[in-house]
Formats: sequence, C-alpha cells, structure tokens
Amino acid sequence: MGKQLRSFVAAAALAASATAGASATAAPWPVRPITIVVPYAPGGNTDLMARLIGERLAKAFQSPVVVDNKAGAAGLIAAEFVARSPADGYTLFMGTLTQISTAPFTNKIRYDPVKDFVPIANVGGNPFVITVNARVPARDVQELVAYAKRNPGKLNMGNAGVGGLTHLSGLVFAKYAGIDVVEVPYKGASLALGDVVAGQIDMYSGNLSEVVPYAADARVRLLGVSSKNRVKQLPAVPALAESLPGIPVVETWNGLLGPAGMPADVVDKISAAVLAAQADPAFRKKLEDVGITPLPEAKEQFAERIQRDIAAWKPVIEMAGIRPE
Repeated sequence: MGKQLRSFVAAAALAASATAGASATAAPWPVRPITIVVPYAPGGNTDLMARLIGERLAKAFQSPVVVDNKAGAAGLIAAEFVARSPADGYTLFMGTLTQISTAPFTNKIRYDPVKDFVPIANVGGNPFVITVNARVPARDVQELVAYAKRNPGKLNMGNAGVGGLTHLSGLVFAKYAGIDVVEVPYKGASLALGDVVAGQIDMYSGNLSEVVPYAADARVRLLGVSSKNRVKQLPAVPALAESLPGIPVVETWNGLLGPAGMPADVVDKISAAVLAAQADPAFRKKLEDVGITPLPEAKEQFAERIQRDIAAWKPVIEMAGIRPE
C-alpha cells in the first residue's frame, strides 16, 4: 500500500505540475491595464480616436485602458517606443500613415515599420481638402488648374511640415493637375491654414477635420477632397477625382498596431473588439461628427493597406526630392 500511495502522489504531483505549466503558457489576457500610445499631443484626431476605441476595449475586456501621449518628431518617438516595448499585448500604438508608410522615405528612423510592428485593426481616416484663399480667382478645381497653368509658379501652397501628409497630399494634387506651385513649409497645420484664411498664402491641402469649421467662411473656398467619393461633412465639395480622373486617393489613417511578436490570440481579440465597435452606429457617428471616416479593417486588410501605401508613396516622395533626414 505504501508503494502504491507513493506512486499515486508522484503521478498527481506530475499532473499538477503539467497543469500549472499549461496555465502559465496560456495565461489569461488582460490581467492588468492596457496602454495605447498616441504619437501626438492630446486634442487631435489621433488622440480622440485612441480614447474612443480605448473606451470600447475597456468595456470589451473589463480592463482599464490608458492613453499615453508621446508627442515629438512627427510621431517617430512614440513609434520607436512601442517597437521596443514587450510584445505582450499591454502596449499598443495608435499609429498613422506618417510613422508607418512614409517615414522610411522622409526620416532616418531607428525601427522597421513592417518588421517591428503587427497590424491589429484600422480605426478611421481623413482625406485632405484643397483649400484656397477667396482672392484666388478659382471657384472649382478646373478653374484653379487653368489659372495655375496660365501663371506657373505664381501660386504658393502651404504645408504643415516637409514630408508630412499636408505636404505630400498637396504634391500629389499638383503632380496630377500638371501645375507648378511654390511650397511654403510651416511648423504646424494651424499656422498654415491660418495664413490661407488671412490671405498670406494662396492654398493649403488640409486635413478634413481642420477645414470643416471653415466650410461657410467667406475668406476661403474648399475646392476638392482627396477621397474616392464626396464626404458627408462636405457634400457640396467634389472629390478631386471628379476633375482629375486617375488621381490617387490620399487619406491618412489611424489604426492600432502592436510590437512584433504579440500573441496571435491577443491580436485577434483586439481586432475583433475594434470591428465590433465600428459596427455600432453610435460609435461611427462619433467619428463622422468630427470629420473622421470609419475604416473597419481587420488585421489582414490593414496590413495590405500599409503595403499599398508604402508602394504608392515611395515614388511620390522621391519625385518630390525629399530625402531622409
């Protein structure tokens, strides 16, 4: 009996050990707060989207979600921080096209935007709007292009910084319109748009949410949006493609990514929760009310978008003569 008892105890201990090991390997997630790192200061679109989706993740997983704003260097500081963070599902990145798809061609970055991140789910995006001061003799895109061609180099176009999307979207427009404009870089979007409103510069390719408040302002005209179709917020403003067939769609996006190597099941859980939020009309309305277009893309579609963006932007940036700095 003693020998049998010892054998039974040994077997039970072995089974318990194996069970404990399995539990450690497949530990439940989450068991502590999740952090979403935002690459810009509080108050902007990216920050707003992070907070809105963070609320939904907190409810879905019954876990606190903290938004951590790490502004600076066009978001590259935040991107590198997340790329170097533990791949355990507790540090996520509300990334944008700038840090992931265009940064390799405009900046000397210390992370690989494809190899160092795993796309989880896209959230929303913004097209850009060609905005001109009311003194520019053009009431639509056709008139603007015709005027610019008659007066090469006379029009100037502001941007919020070389290599950013206000700069690159403006370059795409000028290229496909076949016009010559003088680029005027600023240190921020509000400064550039403010000078268009004041008449200090002629044009600006602004983020939709930036320019929507000026839709009824007599000092500016909103001539065309860079999305595939017209947008709800500006139904009277044509898509650029209506005047320039074949012009690429230019939209920035804001999506959740994580450090490469995150557990696949965690990625799937977060992706599913984001898509569930975007299926809720109330959530979609919150985005649309501030000029954000919902982009319900799961991890596969989001990864494909990133690859398409990289391929599309590389020649545009090279054409513009921008070099990594």
